[in-house]
Amino acid sequence: MKSSRRIFIKRTFLGASFIVLSNPFKQLWALTKNTPSIPPSWKELVEIARWCPTVHNLQPHQVKIISETEAELFYNPERLLPVEDPDSIFTTIAIGVFIENLSIAAAPFGYKVIIDHLYDSISIKSLKPTLFAKLKLVSNSEKEVLNEKLIVKRRTSRVHYDGKRLNENTIQRIKKESEKFGHDFFHSSEKDIVDFVITLNEETLFEDLGSKPTRDELDRLFRYNKKEAEFHKDGLWTKCMGFSGHLTRSIFKNHAKWTKGFYKKLLKKHYMSTFKGTNTICWFGGVFNQTDDWIQCGRMLARNWLIMTDENAYIQPFGSLITNKNAYSKIKAKLNQPDKPKKIWMIFRAGYSKTPTRSYRLSTNEILIK
Repeated sequence: MKSSRRIFIKRTFLGASFIVLSNPFKQLWALTKNTPSIPPSWKELVEIARWCPTVHNLQPHQVKIISETEAELFYNPERLLPVEDPDSIFTTIAIGVFIENLSIAAAPFGYKVIIDHLYDSISIKSLKPTLFAKLKLVSNSEKEVLNEKLIVKRRTSRVHYDGKRLNENTIQRIKKESEKFGHDFFHSSEKDIVDFVITLNEETLFEDLGSKPTRDELDRLFRYNKKEAEFHKDGLWTKCMGFSGHLTRSIFKNHAKWTKGFYKKLLKKHYMSTFKGTNTICWFGGVFNQTDDWIQCGRMLARNWLIMTDENAYIQPFGSLITNKNAYSKIKAKLNQPDKPKKIWMIFRAGYSKTPTRSYRLSTNEILIK
Protein backbone atom coordinates (compact mmCIF):
# COMPACT_ATOMS: atom_id res chain seq x y z
CA MET A 1 0.00 0.00 0.00
CA LYS A 2 2.79 2.38 0.95
CA SER A 3 4.67 1.43 -2.20
CA SER A 4 1.62 2.21 -4.36
CA ARG A 5 1.21 5.57 -2.64
CA ARG A 6 4.88 6.44 -3.30
CA ILE A 7 4.50 5.51 -6.97
CA PHE A 8 1.34 7.65 -7.24
CA ILE A 9 3.04 10.68 -5.64
CA LYS A 10 6.09 10.25 -7.88
CA ARG A 11 4.00 10.03 -11.02
CA THR A 12 1.91 13.03 -9.96
CA PHE A 13 5.04 15.11 -9.34
CA LEU A 14 6.59 14.16 -12.67
CA GLY A 15 3.34 14.89 -14.47
CA ALA A 16 3.04 18.30 -12.82
CA SER A 17 6.63 19.10 -13.68
CA PHE A 18 6.03 18.19 -17.30
CA ILE A 19 2.99 20.49 -17.44
CA VAL A 20 4.90 23.38 -15.90
CA LEU A 21 7.90 22.94 -18.18
CA SER A 22 5.84 22.50 -21.30
CA ASN A 23 3.29 25.22 -20.45
CA PRO A 24 2.88 27.31 -23.61
CA PHE A 25 2.40 30.50 -21.59
CA LYS A 26 5.72 29.95 -19.85
CA GLN A 27 7.39 29.44 -23.21
CA LEU A 28 5.69 32.55 -24.56
CA TRP A 29 6.84 34.56 -21.54
CA ALA A 30 10.42 33.38 -22.02
CA LEU A 31 10.26 34.21 -25.72
CA THR A 32 8.88 37.69 -25.02
CA LYS A 33 11.54 38.32 -22.41
CA ASN A 34 14.41 37.51 -24.77
CA THR A 35 12.99 38.87 -28.03
CA PRO A 36 12.82 42.64 -28.80
CA SER A 37 9.28 43.92 -29.22
CA ILE A 38 8.05 45.04 -32.62
CA PRO A 39 8.92 48.74 -33.08
CA PRO A 40 6.11 51.25 -33.50
CA SER A 41 5.49 52.65 -36.95
CA TRP A 42 6.89 56.10 -37.73
CA LYS A 43 3.39 57.16 -38.65
CA GLU A 44 2.18 56.30 -35.14
CA LEU A 45 4.98 58.37 -33.62
CA VAL A 46 4.40 61.39 -35.86
CA GLU A 47 0.67 61.25 -35.07
CA ILE A 48 1.54 61.97 -31.43
CA ALA A 49 4.67 64.13 -31.78
CA ARG A 50 3.00 66.56 -34.21
CA TRP A 51 1.33 68.20 -31.19
CA CYS A 52 4.68 69.44 -29.90
CA PRO A 53 5.33 73.21 -29.75
CA THR A 54 7.27 74.99 -32.50
CA VAL A 55 8.25 78.62 -33.02
CA HIS A 56 5.05 80.51 -33.94
CA ASN A 57 3.46 77.10 -34.54
CA LEU A 58 5.20 76.89 -37.93
CA GLN A 59 5.89 73.14 -37.75
CA PRO A 60 8.92 73.07 -40.09
CA HIS A 61 9.59 69.34 -39.62
CA GLN A 62 8.95 66.72 -42.28
CA VAL A 63 9.64 62.98 -42.02
CA LYS A 64 10.49 60.48 -44.75
CA ILE A 65 10.24 56.84 -43.71
CA ILE A 66 13.21 54.78 -44.92
CA SER A 67 12.62 51.51 -43.10
CA GLU A 68 10.94 50.09 -40.03
CA THR A 69 13.64 51.61 -37.82
CA GLU A 70 15.06 54.46 -39.95
CA ALA A 71 13.67 57.80 -41.06
CA GLU A 72 15.01 61.03 -42.55
CA LEU A 73 14.09 64.34 -40.97
CA PHE A 74 13.69 67.31 -43.32
CA TYR A 75 12.86 70.96 -42.75
CA ASN A 76 10.57 73.00 -44.97
CA PRO A 77 12.21 76.37 -45.85
CA GLU A 78 8.76 77.89 -46.36
CA ARG A 79 8.24 77.45 -42.62
CA LEU A 80 11.26 79.41 -41.41
CA LEU A 81 11.60 82.95 -40.03
CA PRO A 82 14.13 84.90 -42.13
CA VAL A 83 13.55 88.12 -40.15
CA GLU A 84 13.04 87.01 -36.55
CA ASP A 85 15.27 83.91 -36.66
CA PRO A 86 17.73 84.45 -39.55
CA ASP A 87 20.19 81.83 -38.29
CA SER A 88 17.34 79.37 -37.60
CA ILE A 89 18.58 78.86 -34.06
CA PHE A 90 15.13 78.65 -32.50
CA THR A 91 13.85 76.60 -35.40
CA THR A 92 16.64 74.12 -34.64
CA ILE A 93 15.55 74.08 -31.00
CA ALA A 94 12.02 73.31 -32.19
CA ILE A 95 13.39 70.42 -34.27
CA GLY A 96 15.04 69.11 -31.10
CA VAL A 97 11.68 69.35 -29.32
CA PHE A 98 10.06 67.34 -32.10
CA ILE A 99 12.73 64.62 -31.97
CA GLU A 100 12.37 64.24 -28.21
CA ASN A 101 8.60 63.99 -28.52
CA LEU A 102 9.04 61.23 -31.11
CA SER A 103 11.27 59.41 -28.65
CA ILE A 104 8.83 59.75 -25.76
CA ALA A 105 6.03 58.48 -28.02
CA ALA A 106 8.17 55.40 -28.80
CA ALA A 107 8.84 54.57 -25.13
CA PRO A 108 5.74 52.42 -24.46
CA PHE A 109 6.94 50.07 -27.23
CA GLY A 110 10.38 49.67 -25.62
CA TYR A 111 12.12 51.99 -28.07
CA LYS A 112 13.62 55.46 -28.28
CA VAL A 113 14.56 57.76 -31.16
CA ILE A 114 18.18 58.78 -31.63
CA ILE A 115 19.94 61.00 -34.15
CA ASP A 116 22.05 58.69 -36.30
CA HIS A 117 23.53 61.50 -38.40
CA LEU A 118 23.29 65.29 -38.64
CA TYR A 119 23.61 67.03 -41.99
CA ASP A 120 24.01 70.76 -42.70
CA SER A 121 22.51 73.36 -40.38
CA ILE A 122 19.09 74.80 -41.17
CA SER A 123 19.38 77.61 -43.72
CA ILE A 124 16.85 80.25 -44.77
CA LYS A 125 18.49 80.10 -48.23
CA SER A 126 17.18 76.62 -48.93
CA LEU A 127 14.65 76.48 -51.74
CA LYS A 128 13.09 73.07 -51.13
CA PRO A 129 12.57 70.58 -48.26
CA THR A 130 16.09 69.90 -47.05
CA LEU A 131 17.53 66.88 -45.25
CA PHE A 132 18.58 67.76 -41.72
CA ALA A 133 19.08 64.50 -39.84
CA LYS A 134 18.80 60.74 -40.04
CA LEU A 135 16.76 59.27 -37.19
CA LYS A 136 16.83 55.74 -35.87
CA LEU A 137 14.56 53.67 -33.63
CA VAL A 138 16.58 51.62 -31.15
CA SER A 139 15.46 49.35 -28.33
CA ASN A 140 15.51 50.98 -24.92
CA SER A 141 15.48 49.20 -21.55
CA GLU A 142 15.35 52.41 -19.50
CA LYS A 143 11.97 53.36 -18.09
CA GLU A 144 10.48 56.55 -19.51
CA VAL A 145 8.93 58.60 -16.70
CA LEU A 146 6.95 60.84 -19.04
CA ASN A 147 3.66 59.52 -20.40
CA GLU A 148 3.20 60.05 -24.13
CA LYS A 149 -0.35 61.31 -23.45
CA LEU A 150 1.20 64.47 -22.02
CA ILE A 151 2.31 65.44 -25.53
CA VAL A 152 -1.29 65.85 -26.65
CA LYS A 153 -2.35 67.42 -23.36
CA ARG A 154 0.39 70.09 -23.42
CA ARG A 155 -0.58 73.64 -24.39
CA THR A 156 0.81 77.16 -24.21
CA SER A 157 -1.17 79.53 -22.02
CA ARG A 158 -1.16 83.22 -22.98
CA VAL A 159 -4.17 84.13 -20.84
CA HIS A 160 -4.07 85.44 -17.28
CA TYR A 161 -2.89 83.07 -14.52
CA ASP A 162 -4.44 82.47 -11.10
CA GLY A 163 -1.71 84.15 -9.03
CA LYS A 164 -0.19 81.01 -7.51
CA ARG A 165 3.54 80.45 -7.55
CA LEU A 166 4.92 77.47 -9.41
CA ASN A 167 4.79 74.42 -7.12
CA GLU A 168 8.07 73.58 -5.35
CA ASN A 169 7.87 69.92 -6.42
CA THR A 170 7.56 71.05 -10.04
CA ILE A 171 10.57 73.32 -9.63
CA GLN A 172 12.70 70.49 -8.25
CA ARG A 173 11.67 68.14 -11.09
CA ILE A 174 12.63 70.76 -13.68
CA LYS A 175 15.92 71.45 -11.96
CA LYS A 176 16.89 67.76 -11.91
CA GLU A 177 15.89 67.24 -15.54
CA SER A 178 17.85 70.31 -16.64
CA GLU A 179 20.97 69.11 -14.85
CA LYS A 180 20.86 65.85 -16.84
CA PHE A 181 21.45 67.95 -19.96
CA GLY A 182 24.08 70.15 -18.32
CA HIS A 183 21.73 73.13 -18.10
CA ASP A 184 20.93 75.47 -15.23
CA PHE A 185 17.37 76.31 -14.23
CA PHE A 186 16.53 79.60 -12.54
CA HIS A 187 13.23 80.88 -11.20
CA SER A 188 11.93 83.84 -9.23
CA SER A 189 8.66 84.94 -7.69
CA GLU A 190 10.05 88.25 -6.47
CA LYS A 191 7.70 91.02 -7.53
CA ASP A 192 10.61 93.12 -8.77
CA ILE A 193 11.77 90.38 -11.15
CA VAL A 194 8.27 89.43 -12.32
CA ASP A 195 7.33 93.07 -13.04
CA PHE A 196 10.68 93.71 -14.74
CA VAL A 197 10.33 90.77 -17.16
CA ILE A 198 6.67 91.40 -18.01
CA THR A 199 7.26 95.12 -18.59
CA LEU A 200 10.37 94.47 -20.67
CA ASN A 201 8.45 91.92 -22.73
CA GLU A 202 5.74 94.50 -23.45
CA GLU A 203 8.28 97.18 -24.41
CA THR A 204 10.15 94.73 -26.65
CA LEU A 205 6.95 93.69 -28.40
CA PHE A 206 6.17 97.28 -29.36
CA GLU A 207 9.77 97.84 -30.43
CA ASP A 208 9.66 94.76 -32.68
CA LEU A 209 6.29 95.77 -34.12
CA GLY A 210 7.87 99.09 -35.06
CA SER A 211 9.99 97.22 -37.59
CA LYS A 212 8.13 96.77 -40.86
CA PRO A 213 9.99 93.57 -41.89
CA THR A 214 9.17 91.98 -38.52
CA ARG A 215 5.59 93.20 -38.67
CA ASP A 216 5.11 91.85 -42.19
CA GLU A 217 6.55 88.47 -41.23
CA LEU A 218 4.22 88.18 -38.25
CA ASP A 219 1.22 89.39 -40.24
CA ARG A 220 1.80 86.50 -42.64
CA LEU A 221 1.66 84.06 -39.72
CA PHE A 222 -1.40 85.35 -37.88
CA ARG A 223 -4.71 83.55 -38.31
CA TYR A 224 -7.35 86.15 -37.58
CA ASN A 225 -10.36 83.83 -37.31
CA LYS A 226 -11.26 80.17 -36.88
CA LYS A 227 -11.76 79.66 -40.61
CA GLU A 228 -8.20 80.76 -41.36
CA ALA A 229 -6.82 78.68 -38.47
CA GLU A 230 -8.64 75.57 -39.63
CA PHE A 231 -7.55 76.06 -43.22
CA HIS A 232 -3.84 76.66 -42.59
CA LYS A 233 -3.50 74.47 -39.46
CA ASP A 234 -0.43 76.44 -38.44
CA GLY A 235 0.65 79.91 -37.34
CA LEU A 236 -0.70 82.14 -34.59
CA TRP A 237 -4.43 81.89 -34.12
CA THR A 238 -5.60 85.06 -32.35
CA LYS A 239 -7.93 83.09 -30.08
CA CYS A 240 -4.86 81.34 -28.64
CA MET A 241 -3.10 84.69 -28.24
CA GLY A 242 -5.80 86.21 -26.04
CA PHE A 243 -6.63 88.88 -28.64
CA SER A 244 -9.63 89.34 -30.87
CA GLY A 245 -9.00 88.76 -34.54
CA HIS A 246 -10.49 92.13 -35.48
CA LEU A 247 -8.18 93.99 -33.08
CA THR A 248 -5.07 92.08 -34.13
CA ARG A 249 -5.75 92.60 -37.82
CA SER A 250 -6.14 96.34 -37.20
CA ILE A 251 -2.81 96.45 -35.34
CA PHE A 252 -1.00 94.99 -38.34
CA LYS A 253 -2.94 96.59 -41.19
CA ASN A 254 -3.21 100.04 -39.56
CA HIS A 255 -0.09 100.00 -37.45
CA ALA A 256 0.47 103.77 -37.31
CA LYS A 257 -2.90 104.19 -35.61
CA TRP A 258 -1.75 102.10 -32.63
CA THR A 259 1.66 103.75 -32.09
CA LYS A 260 0.57 106.90 -30.26
CA GLY A 261 -1.97 108.55 -28.04
CA PHE A 262 -5.17 106.92 -26.82
CA TYR A 263 -4.94 103.85 -29.06
CA LYS A 264 -1.42 103.04 -27.92
CA LYS A 265 -2.45 103.28 -24.25
CA LEU A 266 -5.49 101.11 -24.92
CA LEU A 267 -3.41 98.45 -26.67
CA LYS A 268 -0.79 98.36 -23.92
CA LYS A 269 -3.45 98.08 -21.23
CA HIS A 270 -5.15 95.21 -23.02
CA TYR A 271 -1.87 93.39 -23.67
CA MET A 272 -0.68 93.76 -20.07
CA SER A 273 -4.03 92.45 -18.78
CA THR A 274 -3.23 89.05 -20.29
CA PHE A 275 -0.36 88.72 -17.77
CA LYS A 276 -2.58 89.17 -14.74
CA GLY A 277 -1.82 86.61 -12.03
CA THR A 278 1.74 85.89 -13.19
CA ASN A 279 3.79 85.05 -10.12
CA THR A 280 6.73 83.00 -11.37
CA ILE A 281 9.36 83.80 -13.98
CA CYS A 282 11.77 81.07 -15.10
CA TRP A 283 14.82 80.90 -17.32
CA PHE A 284 17.29 78.31 -18.61
CA GLY A 285 21.02 78.67 -19.09
CA GLY A 286 23.23 76.35 -21.10
CA VAL A 287 25.86 75.99 -23.79
CA PHE A 288 24.34 77.67 -26.83
CA ASN A 289 26.87 77.91 -29.65
CA GLN A 290 26.09 75.46 -32.46
CA THR A 291 23.57 73.03 -33.94
CA ASP A 292 24.28 70.19 -31.50
CA ASP A 293 23.77 72.58 -28.57
CA TRP A 294 20.47 73.88 -29.94
CA ILE A 295 19.12 70.38 -30.47
CA GLN A 296 20.04 69.47 -26.90
CA CYS A 297 18.28 72.62 -25.72
CA GLY A 298 15.19 71.48 -27.60
CA ARG A 299 15.23 67.99 -26.17
CA MET A 300 15.65 69.35 -22.66
CA LEU A 301 12.91 71.94 -23.17
CA ALA A 302 10.54 69.27 -24.49
CA ARG A 303 10.96 67.16 -21.38
CA ASN A 304 10.60 70.03 -18.95
CA TRP A 305 7.53 71.37 -20.73
CA LEU A 306 5.92 67.94 -20.34
CA ILE A 307 6.96 67.79 -16.69
CA MET A 308 5.04 71.03 -16.15
CA THR A 309 2.11 69.60 -18.07
CA ASP A 310 2.24 66.57 -15.79
CA GLU A 311 2.04 69.00 -12.85
CA ASN A 312 -0.95 70.80 -14.45
CA ALA A 313 1.11 73.95 -14.98
CA TYR A 314 1.40 76.12 -18.09
CA ILE A 315 4.09 78.32 -19.56
CA GLN A 316 4.41 81.17 -22.05
CA PRO A 317 7.86 81.68 -23.59
CA PHE A 318 9.22 85.22 -24.08
CA GLY A 319 11.32 84.61 -27.17
CA SER A 320 11.78 88.26 -28.08
CA LEU A 321 13.69 88.86 -24.83
CA ILE A 322 16.41 86.62 -26.25
CA THR A 323 16.35 87.66 -29.92
CA ASN A 324 16.08 91.43 -29.31
CA LYS A 325 19.58 92.76 -28.56
CA ASN A 326 18.43 95.67 -26.39
CA ALA A 327 16.17 93.44 -24.31
CA TYR A 328 18.81 90.74 -23.93
CA SER A 329 21.41 93.20 -22.63
CA LYS A 330 18.92 94.24 -19.92
CA ILE A 331 18.19 90.60 -19.12
CA LYS A 332 21.90 89.90 -18.60
CA ALA A 333 22.17 92.89 -16.29
CA LYS A 334 19.14 91.98 -14.19
CA LEU A 335 18.80 88.19 -13.95
CA ASN A 336 21.09 85.57 -12.46
CA GLN A 337 23.41 84.25 -15.14
CA PRO A 338 24.86 80.73 -15.51
CA ASP A 339 28.61 80.29 -15.39
CA LYS A 340 30.44 80.63 -18.70
CA PRO A 341 30.35 79.22 -21.35
CA LYS A 342 26.62 78.84 -20.61
CA LYS A 343 24.19 81.65 -21.29
CA ILE A 344 20.50 82.36 -20.89
CA TRP A 345 18.62 81.15 -23.96
CA MET A 346 15.04 80.82 -22.74
CA ILE A 347 12.77 82.94 -20.52
CA PHE A 348 9.16 82.17 -19.72
CA ARG A 349 6.39 82.75 -17.24
CA ALA A 350 4.96 79.68 -15.50
CA GLY A 351 1.86 79.10 -13.47
CA TYR A 352 -1.72 77.94 -13.54
CA SER A 353 -4.64 79.07 -15.66
CA LYS A 354 -7.85 77.85 -17.19
CA THR A 355 -7.34 75.40 -20.05
CA PRO A 356 -6.21 77.49 -23.04
CA THR A 357 -7.48 77.07 -26.58
CA ARG A 358 -5.63 74.41 -28.56
CA SER A 359 -3.94 75.58 -31.74
CA TYR A 360 -4.31 73.54 -34.91
CA ARG A 361 -1.65 71.20 -36.28
CA LEU A 362 -0.74 69.82 -39.68
CA SER A 363 -2.02 66.29 -40.20
CA THR A 364 0.34 63.32 -40.02
CA ASN A 365 0.06 62.82 -43.80
CA GLU A 366 1.07 66.45 -44.37
CA ILE A 367 4.21 65.93 -42.30
CA LEU A 368 5.21 62.65 -43.91
CA ILE A 369 7.12 62.80 -47.20
CA LYS A 370 6.09 60.03 -49.57
